Amino acid sequence: MGRKFSKRKNAPPRKERDPNATYVAVVKENAKMEEYYKAQKIMSDEEWPVFWEHLKVTLPTTFRITGTRSHAVEIRDTVKNAFVPHLRDISVDGVIADPPRPLAWYPDELGWHFDVPRTLLKKSPEYAKFHQFLVAETEVGNISRQEAVSMIPPLLLDVQPQHWVMDMCAAPGSKTAQIIEMVHANEQPKVVPTGLILANDADYRRSHMLIHQTKRLQSPCLMVTNHDASLMPSLKLAPNKAGEVLPFQFDRVLCDVPCSGDATLRKNPMVWNNWTHGGAMGLHGTQVNILQRGVQMLKIGGRIVYSTCSFNPMENEAVVAEMLNRANGSLELVDVSHELPELKRRSGISDWKVFTKEGEIVDRMEDVPETAKGKFYPSMWPPKNAGDLHLERCLRIYPHLQDTGGFFVAVLKKTAHFVVPNPSRPQTEKPVSTTEDKEKVKEEAKETVSEEEASNTGDKHKLDTPEGSEAAKKPRMSRAERFGAPGPKEEPFLFLDSTNADVELFSKFYGMDEDFPKDQFLVRSEGEKNKTIYFVSEAVKSILKSEDINRLKVVNTGVRTFIRQDSNSPAECSFRVHAEGISMMRQFFSDARVMAVQLAEVIILLQSPYPKTSEFPEHIQERLTALPTGCCIFEFDPSLEQDKDKPNPRWEGQGLTGFVKGKMVFPVWKAQVSFNMLLNKQERRSLAMRLGVDCVDSPHVVEGGAKGTIAKTAAAAGDSETSSADTPMAEADEEEAVEVEENQE
Repeated sequence: MGRKFSKRKNAPPRKERDPNATYVAVVKENAKMEEYYKAQKIMSDEEWPVFWEHLKVTLPTTFRITGTRSHAVEIRDTVKNAFVPHLRDISVDGVIADPPRPLAWYPDELGWHFDVPRTLLKKSPEYAKFHQFLVAETEVGNISRQEAVSMIPPLLLDVQPQHWVMDMCAAPGSKTAQIIEMVHANEQPKVVPTGLILANDADYRRSHMLIHQTKRLQSPCLMVTNHDASLMPSLKLAPNKAGEVLPFQFDRVLCDVPCSGDATLRKNPMVWNNWTHGGAMGLHGTQVNILQRGVQMLKIGGRIVYSTCSFNPMENEAVVAEMLNRANGSLELVDVSHELPELKRRSGISDWKVFTKEGEIVDRMEDVPETAKGKFYPSMWPPKNAGDLHLERCLRIYPHLQDTGGFFVAVLKKTAHFVVPNPSRPQTEKPVSTTEDKEKVKEEAKETVSEEEASNTGDKHKLDTPEGSEAAKKPRMSRAERFGAPGPKEEPFLFLDSTNADVELFSKFYGMDEDFPKDQFLVRSEGEKNKTIYFVSEAVKSILKSEDINRLKVVNTGVRTFIRQDSNSPAECSFRVHAEGISMMRQFFSDARVMAVQLAEVIILLQSPYPKTSEFPEHIQERLTALPTGCCIFEFDPSLEQDKDKPNPRWEGQGLTGFVKGKMVFPVWKAQVSFNMLLNKQERRSLAMRLGVDCVDSPHVVEGGAKGTIAKTAAAAGDSETSSADTPMAEADEEEAVEVEENQE
């Protein structure tokens, strides 16, 4: 939900690539970086040459199978049984590559990797077919292209369905998707999880990348926010249905902070040229502040995972050590050596060197030149008690261990209230004279976390700075400076009463259960005519109904469940079920609007844009004709298919329904004499591929906008009883029109 980010009016034109320019290969050497990390002694001298040479090898392709447990297993079996057996011992130009294989340490074989040269992908029909499958499934979100090491932090969070989880720096969203899957892991019928996923990013554009990445999972428990992670506000939540006022705190927090990224050399070769000694110095303070805020918003007994894609101890062990010392016993570094046992790792280090920008080692803060002291913090150096902090419990992932990228992970547990003394904070306050000043102080006070709100004490954000340093002398930043330029104003979230006329209309039409929480539907328009209706969980509602919700910039939440459909033909209910919410809502509907279909009917809907009733098998025509105009739900159960054991012509060794094993439901709009499957073109292709049938993309699916409307009209030509307005725009066109649709709300 939320408006699509529009380009600035006065933005400079995009610089076009010179077609005559020649590509210059990156020289994968950097003597300063090699010297720096040798001095840090991040590994033994004997291991170093293997590590260093491995950094120069291109990273393998990795992907993760996403979705609910049953759905992910279905996709996994497709990869294992339909493709892998045919990708063994394939040779092109004398090159033989290993077939895709599961990551040894990822649970249930849902993480995969393979290393295939581009020439093999282009010249091998088998690999070309596999690549086509990956692209199709990635488009609909069944597969996520994600670096292997990036999958580790969510696995170590130990998320349970009832947990409230915050991902502080979430974009582009691959880790958030993992967390969503964990909250929905139980798959209990007619149960909306009580957990919550709050995914935040400081960049408004990237927050919309996050929305796109998590869209396929369609969780009513997800909220996307746009804040500086170190300044996440506290709220007084609204009472839930049990009358409880839950704290705005979290059972689990993922703190995957911005970093210099020098552990991504294998996928970002430009780091070889761009690496500098000072690359991490400017981020250390930010990383400490973000981690500190995460700890403050963590419940006692909760777990927080801190991670970076950096080898630099200033961004890793130094940040963790500083937080442990600030916590004064209220945090402990968790030993996770028994978790993910197949994952090869190295221990964290307890001693490291601090360098100036010029590459000189500085043994202590006092030795830093006066002109540079504002760029250093005492916490950059190993603390005197480093040996007592058990920093060896941190995880260092090196590329040569399991052919991955590099990563750093630390898992911490909060054991008591968190108190952070801040000796650099001034003890006196300026007098408040004018009314304007008073209002400014009130506004700033709202951004300060009180002890009652957070169940914590101490300063919220500031990093301890040396007295007299440049950083200590800087004046307090304004609100605009701290938060950056605001993004577009978001529309309000307006809840509908259970007695609302629209709610009563579609509840009766689809036979919704009486005990379904009908007071958790919302809209994002203040007009009289509701266009798009969303559903959120009780946990999300308790946040949106907070009296302090104006302090939280929510960009997106809720699952689209119902869309108002205007039609020339009279329909009993003007709301159709949206494809995003149908899987969740079907279990709460009666069978009145549900039509059980077989493979033949599904194929007709996939291969024809607007099939008429007469095009379906005779045995079902009478039932289709009896359906009133409007939205209905087609339900396909492969286990009930009569010829399910008949060999599939496309997938060797599979039955007639291919790799579709579980029950499927999808919305269909019935006009007077024709039907339309409301799936977009990517979803159609994915379903057709798994069934092993062809999907003929009609013009209205391929092209949106005016061309799609013309094609749709042409497809309906000759149907004297049905106009193009009778049948809703296909979901593919709808996806392209989302921005228009939501701006019209």
